[in-house]
Amino acid sequence: MSSEARARAGLIGLVTGIIGAGAAVVLLLWPRQVSDDLVSYPFTTAGFYVAQVVFFVHHLGLLVLVVAFARSAAFGEGRVARGGAWLAVAGTAALAAAELLAMRYATWDFTTANEGLMGAAYGIACNAVGLGMLAAGVGTLRRRVWSGWFKWTPLAVGVTQFVVLTPGMFGGFVVARLAIGTWMLTFAALGWGLYADARGTAPARSQTRQHAAAAR
Repeated sequence: MSSEARARAGLIGLVTGIIGAGAAVVLLLWPRQVSDDLVSYPFTTAGFYVAQVVFFVHHLGLLVLVVAFARSAAFGEGRVARGGAWLAVAGTAALAAAELLAMRYATWDFTTANEGLMGAAYGIACNAVGLGMLAAGVGTLRRRVWSGWFKWTPLAVGVTQFVVLTPGMFGGFVVARLAIGTWMLTFAALGWGLYADARGTAPARSQTRQHAAAAR
């Protein structure tokens, strides 16, 4: 993948992550239109359908970011790290599909739906992203292509999934939205790192140029 394409994907990821965090805030502020025990809460069924389509499209932006990261050299050639990156790609694609699947459960009781296929779809998808980014994140730290705070962003996506997102989903609507918003910000940070690396402005690239100039 060319540096220009990686830069575009990184920028898409940055913007998409910020939008995702903003969407969590919108959900918290949205007027309550149905009972809070329904899957569609706080929307009516029609509003929920619209929201889920928006979330699906939003997740395609995350998918662009994760695919670009998986095709980058940030984590080297190690099979575990590379496999982890592509597992994260599969998980992100599954998460997008889960948003469409949830539409059929709009009028269901949330607890009942979450104990069935809908909950399983979200759980498998998010865990795949988390596990994949943990493996790729460790590879990124070992490879040392990125330095400074950028090098921590892939790992942050994985750690946040297990430390913040997963427990947050059991904390009620408000806590869950805050957890999702926090997770989205880690994707934004990953996008920033990928964009900076592709543009040659990431710390590692800057240091390499400085060392080359000193050698001359």
